[in-house]
Amino acid sequence: MPGYHCNWFTRMFWLHWFELDHVYLHPSRRNYLEHAFSPVKAFNGRNHFVIPYLVQIPYYVWIGKRQSAQPLTDSSKQSGWTRLPYNPAKPEHTQFSTYIYGFTWEDPQADIAALDLQSGDNIMVITSAGDNALAYAAHTNGLTIHCVDMNPCQNHLLELKLAALSTLDYSQFWSMFGIGRLPNFKKVLDTELSAELSLPAYQYWRSHLDTFASNTSNSLLASLMSLGRHNLYTTGYSGLALRCLAVVTKLLGVSKDLEQISGASSLTDQIKIWCSRVSHNLLSSTSIHILDNPLAIWRLMGVPSNQLKMLHDEGSMSQYVRDTLDPVFLSTHISTNNYFYRMLICQQYSQTCCPDYLTKPVFGKLQEIARNTQDTTFNIHTATIVDTLQKMRPGELSKAAIMDHMDWCTPDEADAEIDALKTALKQGGFVLWRSAARIPWYVANFKALGFKVEAISVRQPNTQTALDRVNMYASFYKATKP
Repeated sequence: MPGYHCNWFTRMFWLHWFELDHVYLHPSRRNYLEHAFSPVKAFNGRNHFVIPYLVQIPYYVWIGKRQSAQPLTDSSKQSGWTRLPYNPAKPEHTQFSTYIYGFTWEDPQADIAALDLQSGDNIMVITSAGDNALAYAAHTNGLTIHCVDMNPCQNHLLELKLAALSTLDYSQFWSMFGIGRLPNFKKVLDTELSAELSLPAYQYWRSHLDTFASNTSNSLLASLMSLGRHNLYTTGYSGLALRCLAVVTKLLGVSKDLEQISGASSLTDQIKIWCSRVSHNLLSSTSIHILDNPLAIWRLMGVPSNQLKMLHDEGSMSQYVRDTLDPVFLSTHISTNNYFYRMLICQQYSQTCCPDYLTKPVFGKLQEIARNTQDTTFNIHTATIVDTLQKMRPGELSKAAIMDHMDWCTPDEADAEIDALKTALKQGGFVLWRSAARIPWYVANFKALGFKVEAISVRQPNTQTALDRVNMYASFYKATKP
């Protein structure tokens, strides 16, 4: 668990310091607690004493039950979802200190149309920020949804949303995930949400209280740097991208124009602003040059080098960005029906333009699901896709939606994953994915293992019609197991 271990100097210094007052902090105390009792909640923190961030006294809060209670190594069952156990010390998890995506960047409307969800379906999705998994659950009753992510923080975010659905009223829920702020988040976390969170998720959010309730210094710094508001959506890697976008649009002189687009009353007005005042500035060579840098595009947009190569193999970054943005602003109304791009501009949602899970009617339905103690709708796996699939029974899975994940893979990784999908999927089951390439190289790998592959939609160069409300990817594919 993060914060559990101190370095040698800190451990020895405070051990001997407290011995002067006859307080003995031998590590065996904590070990004995966890041996004799089953942990229920724990928090490892630092007390910023005298000089904040210079003198930090380690401490922990620990609550446990008698050993007859559920042991720590079992799954963490919380109402309508289960967080499967994982080892936070494994390298694939320790590489992440925060989430990459504070909001999901793929359109659930297009997914739902292609998935043809039926009651009883057993589906696997990549967690991301959890938005699309919630959309699927709200759309069709009786689903079992396996949410998979190697990044523990993405699953912590989904857990927080489920815990909030289970315990909070709509106004609090909207404040947290619509506006992205809740001034009394610490109190709400400790008194209402904590009982519904797994140990790792509670530890994470208890250590990141300023996500929803920033302190004065952070707010002042953000203001000085003109990076916009501080809330949930300006945290994580995607939050860095939003803040940098605010700076870039200000420097390019289009920030006010984009604000007008976000509130435009008609698509006609939006198109007029985009074509006359925004497009040629925002799509300038300077902006394209920034995005064409492998480090920048990874940090700002979560695009790995493998995916960037696929993009370059079929064209240029300039063409790709134009084919992404022009159709969105020419064919979708941002202020009423495109919460993805409104988020980029405003850094928060509005009551009239937001994901379905944030609307009051869908909130009520999801609250019933989250509070259901009989059925588990969500199984949350902190693992790789291959590890998750290999633990399933052959033919257990109905459908899978793996976003653009295959673009990240090497050929060997792709073969291993496709083989695992073939085993886990039932006959007639299928997998959906998106790609930065119009014809991804791994289509041949799916076909070689017997899948029937079809392109649901492919974006053509210089088109003015968006594939969906995000339109970030060049293609959308389906592979069916015969």
